[in-house]
Amino acid sequence: MKLDGSFTIEKANVKFTQIVRNIMEELNRNKELLTLLADVYTYDDYIFTHSFNVTLYTLAIGMELNINKKNLEALGLGAILHDVGKILVPVDTLRKTGKLTEDEFEQIKKHAEYGFQLIKNVHTVSLLVANCAYQHHERLDGSGYPRGIKGDEIHYFGKIIAVADVFDAATSNRVYRKAMMPHEGLEILYAGAGRKFDNTIIEAFRRAVAIYPNGLFIELNDGRKGVVTAQNEGIGDRPMIRILEVNGEQIVEPYEVNLKKNLHLLIRKCLNIQETA
Repeated sequence: MKLDGSFTIEKANVKFTQIVRNIMEELNRNKELLTLLADVYTYDDYIFTHSFNVTLYTLAIGMELNINKKNLEALGLGAILHDVGKILVPVDTLRKTGKLTEDEFEQIKKHAEYGFQLIKNVHTVSLLVANCAYQHHERLDGSGYPRGIKGDEIHYFGKIIAVADVFDAATSNRVYRKAMMPHEGLEILYAGAGRKFDNTIIEAFRRAVAIYPNGLFIELNDGRKGVVTAQNEGIGDRPMIRILEVNGEQIVEPYEVNLKKNLHLLIRKCLNIQETA
């Protein structure tokens, strides 16, 4: 993860770790919140995993935007709790593999308000945290839900979590579809930039998050296979690749390809190590 130039990678990691630790300590202190999270895990483990991923992305964005520590902790708490309202949505609806009916989609949409009410009733938690759950499906143009608010009516934290939420949902396996590739998830965000999502937040996400982390085995759109070896600062979707396999054969002398300089190349597939020669 890359932060403002005044930070080193090591300092960024220390700060990130400390913020996550503080959030976990807050959860441990507040048994009502801990119970809510436990209920989420018991009800549907995808929601729990998704919430954790969204929290990591959200904090990375917040740090890139230089949000102060106190607000980062509130933002992170809001992110990890943003989907708790889904425990009040029928599980058959959440896990339906086919297209949702209009009534079923209305049930799903209610989770934002349910989450707001559940968190708001925990009186030791800031109302701002509850509003993260309430607003993470609102969109700049008013096309979101549950209230259809737009622009500056949406809290900045809601706008940040919206970006993290959409990216993780798009790039995760769901009961009704396979995960998209990370660059495809990024394209969804860019397609809505300025209209549905705050462009400044999207750019912060792209700078802060290595969507293809070092050590990941990949296949390029020309069939070559390799491993991600380094990141290009500020463009996490265009890393350095060490080519290990060409035309199905492992090569004797691996070589580097920089996707930043080879725009015709795309990562087509993420691989298990067993899928490489």
